[in-house]
Amino acid sequence: MAGTFFENEVKMKGVTTLGYQSARALNDPVRIKILEILSHKQMTTEEIAKILRRSGHKKATTTIRHHLDTLKSAGLIEITKMVEVRGAVRKYYMSTLRAFSYNVPDLEKHSKLIEDISSRLLKVLRKVHEDAKFITEMSGKDICSLCKGDHYKEYVAIEVLNNALARTLESKEYSMIIRGNIQGKK
Repeated sequence: MAGTFFENEVKMKGVTTLGYQSARALNDPVRIKILEILSHKQMTTEEIAKILRRSGHKKATTTIRHHLDTLKSAGLIEITKMVEVRGAVRKYYMSTLRAFSYNVPDLEKHSKLIEDISSRLLKVLRKVHEDAKFITEMSGKDICSLCKGDHYKEYVAIEVLNNALARTLESKEYSMIIRGNIQGKK
């Protein structure tokens, strides 16, 4: 007689919105490291190569250029500056996506904080759906073949939040908060 010998309720722990091209571009640990490097400041291929070598990734400059082209095609980095140096053009790149490669602590210990923020985000998402008429206008264009749901609305709402979060992380106010927390820990 067959019976269930294991069952586990899986809860979503994160949301990532990536198109196919971005997902393919991130399918390489060196590219993720490049994104992490470029999320701090604009750099040239040679500067990136030096940092990669120091972190144990010995790659030829041509390989790094290939990685940069792949990331640029996916919209994950952009050229920020081009400078003529001795008849050659030196390109500077910057990430359009903040990448972090840390081990995440056990966030279950902070479930009250997460629950509080979750209820606040629900109100924000409701406002996004009410205010962003373009979400409703595009609705029904891509119905899920598995559940017949309209995930496009979800996707766009998450992208709106994602863009707002990115803008907030780049703000002077947030930078001051971070510096304040770091100084407070000393």
